[in-house]
Amino acid sequence: MAVAATAVPAAAAPVITFQGGVGGNAAGTKVIQNFDSLKAGSSIGNFAFAYGSTNERGIRPAFGSTGNFGAALGGGTYSINFNPATNFSFVLGSLDQYNLLILKLEGNKEVRLWGNQIIGGAAYVMGSATSPLSNGLVSFNAGNGPLFVGATFMSETNSFEFDNIAAGVPEPATWALMILGFGAIGGAMRRRKAQGSLATA
Repeated sequence: MAVAATAVPAAAAPVITFQGGVGGNAAGTKVIQNFDSLKAGSSIGNFAFAYGSTNERGIRPAFGSTGNFGAALGGGTYSINFNPATNFSFVLGSLDQYNLLILKLEGNKEVRLWGNQIIGGAAYVMGSATSPLSNGLVSFNAGNGPLFVGATFMSETNSFEFDNIAAGVPEPATWALMILGFGAIGGAMRRRKAQGSLATA
């Protein structure tokens, strides 16, 4: 199930796309943290831990997890920083309204999203461990706004499950098209300036 992309209400806000019932990572991104190299039970932050698919707390893995996953418990926080990226994604499990994601952007800016804002408001089933309405792949595109440089996962109470944290920049071909576009704009501006100078001569 795919939910149409929605824009977060803010200037130059990221565009969010949620694909319920899907694991993996978004196109154009590379997984930078999947918690598989950590021992189950390892601390990854303040009241945040890496878990295996079975654990003494009964915390369910993020949707699509094939190994360990991360979870922020009640009052917990997990943060990750990375090189500036146009795209950011992760898979989530049984998302709840009290789960909070803080997207860190260039220029010391941030976007704060509660669970219902991450995947389309009332369209999801709060806290369901199996429903594609609250489990799946969520991705963010910076569009014309500041690039992503990190994220913080928080939860007011148990728990916020996540895995396959991924980030990426446009493919080289996309960069080439962007550079050509900027060159064309620059050329048009130079011609316009030159024509204005001739008109006043």
